[in-house]
Parts: sequence; structure tokens; C-alpha cells
Amino acid sequence: MTESVHSRQRISTTMSSFLATIWILAVAAGTSSTTSHAFITPLLQRQHSLRPAASTALFGGKRRGRLTNNVSVDEDGNVARIMTKRQKQSLGNSKMKKQKGGDKAAAAISPLLAEWAKEDGSSTSSSSQLNDSASTSSSVSSTVFVPFDPDDDDDSFSNKNSKRNKMEQRSQRAALTAAQTQQIDALLEQIDDLLQTNNLDRNELVSYISSLVQVGLSANKNDQVLLPTLKSILSTRPKKDEDKLPSYRLAWVGSDAAICHIGTSLHKVPLARLQEVFLSLGYNRWELFEVIRILGPFPTVRNTLKGDVKLSKLPSSTTNLNREGVKMQISYTSMVDGTGKEILAGKADNIKYVDLDVWFANEKVIVATVPPTGEDDGGVYEIDPLKGDGSNVLFFVEEENLDGQLEKLRAA
Repeated sequence: MTESVHSRQRISTTMSSFLATIWILAVAAGTSSTTSHAFITPLLQRQHSLRPAASTALFGGKRRGRLTNNVSVDEDGNVARIMTKRQKQSLGNSKMKKQKGGDKAAAAISPLLAEWAKEDGSSTSSSSQLNDSASTSSSVSSTVFVPFDPDDDDDSFSNKNSKRNKMEQRSQRAALTAAQTQQIDALLEQIDDLLQTNNLDRNELVSYISSLVQVGLSANKNDQVLLPTLKSILSTRPKKDEDKLPSYRLAWVGSDAAICHIGTSLHKVPLARLQEVFLSLGYNRWELFEVIRILGPFPTVRNTLKGDVKLSKLPSSTTNLNREGVKMQISYTSMVDGTGKEILAGKADNIKYVDLDVWFANEKVIVATVPPTGEDDGGVYEIDPLKGDGSNVLFFVEEENLDGQLEKLRAA
């Protein structure tokens, strides 16, 4: 009996110690799990956390972004950025600036540094010759000096010579023009002296006029001087009120028929005398002023003829004179009589056409002749019109003050 009691006590003691051990292990295991979860849980929350439910309504009302407008996906699935035109321009400008900066940097290398680089390159190529034969051949071929093409030097030299020749030709033309101007001025003085004399020698005067035309010809036959000069005179347009149109006075005419060819022929009226004929050019128009004096207690009459002008070069087959000439065609469309009444041509049939052949023209003088119109000559000069008595010659000289002269003649 006593042994059974003792065995029971031993069993209960063993069971209690065993339970105590199990309880201690359980407590220890719970503590360690709590500690590990305490360190693991925040990490999991950071990795797999979502927005709180309370903030869902706040972010739900936000507008859709423009990411899809700025990003595109190609066929391979690569994402690329879509750039606007302004961004592309700015990107291109930045690249150009970088390139310019690189060029400037490359251009800023000093000559000594370039020579040192060449020497370093040659030493590097020589060392590469010892190591590899292929690299040696490439380096040698790259350092071969290629001389300049001598044709380039010849071309540049020929260009310089051509420019020099052109400059010399221009200087010669300028010198020739100055010499011609002096000769023209001298001839004009001689012609003026002849016109002031009472007994005028017609043949001598015509010879001076012919010499004047010959002096005005260009030294080079290919250069056309008369036509451009006459065009510039006719196209004059005064820019200021002080500027005036080119004006001329008929200083001498070879015959009455030549005057009637360009004028009204009203000076043939009995008791009428032709005093002066003036000419005004500009705006591609021709204005002829006839000042006619009537004998007796009558006022001076001024007739004005207005018309357009067309210019053309005279063909060599027409002149047969080896001389530059210009055909001037005047179409009279308006006439103002002595009473101030203007008479318009109206119909095309009423327009009067007048032809003149011009042989010399500048701002000081104009030399013209009446062209041949007979059926026998066919419009070709058989005789030089600037020789003989000059019956078809019209000689105009510059008139500096046209309005003043008209006032003196009481025909303003």
C-alpha cells in the first residue's frame, strides 16, 4: 500500500514537471512568433500596402492624364516618346549648337598641339608596325601626302586674270568716255559759234554735226550706247518738285519740210512766222511746243503736240552706214491750240504717227533726221543724211529753263 502511494506521487510529480516544461516551451514559442511578426508585418505592409478605403473617393474624381498623348508603342512593343514640333526644333537647335561648339573647339587647337598630335600618331603607328603588319599598312596609307592639283591653281590664276582684264577694260572705257566728252564739248562750242554768225555755211555745219555723231559712237561695235541712253532720257521721272524734265530747243533744221514733218505746219499761214520749237521728254512721252508769231496786233500762239514714243534699233540693212541708229516712232494723240483748247485724237484713225531716225542723243544734244519714205528708195539710205546740205537734219540743244523762255516769248 505504501509503495502504491509512492508510485502515484512520483507519477504526479513527473506529470507536473512535464506539463510545466510544455507550458514553458509554449510561452517561449509564442513570444518568439510575436516578435518575428512584429518585425515582418511593417515590411509586408510597405510592399503590399494599398490606399486606404477612405481616400478612394478623393482620388476617384481626378481627371485622366495625358500620358497616352505623349507616349506611343511601336510594333515591337517598345515605348517611345511623342515630341511636339517645338520640342523637335529645340532639340535640333541644341544639336546644332553642340556641333558648332565642337567645330569651334576643333578649330581652336593650336598649330603646336596639332604637330605634337601628328608626332604622337606617327610614334603610335611605328609601334603598331612592330606588333601587327596589317595595322602598319593602314597607318602608312593614311599618312601618305597627296599634292594639290595644279589645275586648281591654273583656274584661280585665270580667274584673277579675267577679273583684271575686265577692270582694265572698264578703266579704258571710262578714259575713252572722258575723252569723248571733251571732244563733244569742243564740237558743240564750234557749232554754237557757227549758228551765231549771219552767213552760215551749211556744209561746214553739217560736217561738224557728222563729226559729233562719229565721236559719240562706241569704240566697240558690239556695245550699244545710243539706245540705252535715249531710253533713259525718255523714261525720266522727276522725284522732287525742283527736278525738271529733259528739255531741248530746235537750234537748226535743214528744211521747212523737216519742220512740217514733226509739227503742225500752221506756221505756213499768211502773216505767221515760226519763232521757236521746244521739246520736252519724260514719262516715255513727247511734247512739242510751237511758238508762232503773227504779224500785227495779235498775240503769240503756242501749239502743243503730245504723244507716246516707241524706240527700236535700226537694222544694218536699213542704214548701210556702219553707224548705230535708233528709230523713234511718235504717236500724236493730243493737240492744244493757241486758245488753250485741247483736241484729242479719239479714234485710232485720227492718231498721227511720226518717224524719226536718231543718230546721237545725250542730255545736251539730240541729232535726228527724217527717214526716207519714197517708194524708190524703199526706206534705205542711199546717201548719208549727215552729209551735203543736211536738208533732213534736225539739231536739238539743251534748254535749261523752258518755262522762262516761254515767258519771254509771251507763250507761257
